[in-house]
Amino acid sequence: MFKISLMNHATVGRWGKNLALRFPTEIASQAGLREGERLEIESQGDTIVIRRQAPHFTAETLFGGKSPEEWRALYADAYDWGPDAGREIVEE
Repeated sequence: MFKISLMNHATVGRWGKNLALRFPTEIASQAGLREGERLEIESQGDTIVIRRQAPHFTAETLFGGKSPEEWRALYADAYDWGPDAGREIVEE
């Protein structure tokens, strides 16, 4: 698969007290950018590096609303690994 590099031009504008850059549709589509997506931006001399911000999850946001016992009950039979064999036999 070939990766096509697109060369587009953009103009820096103003958004309140900040400067803003609008991504051309072709670049946004190729990068898979969506409205509201968080990006990291870094200046390295005259080069600007833009990358997706790593998601920040907490246990509360992932597992909120259910107790550990409720989660265990919900997923108790989620996987059937087959019968235990050999040294993996576990006595409960």
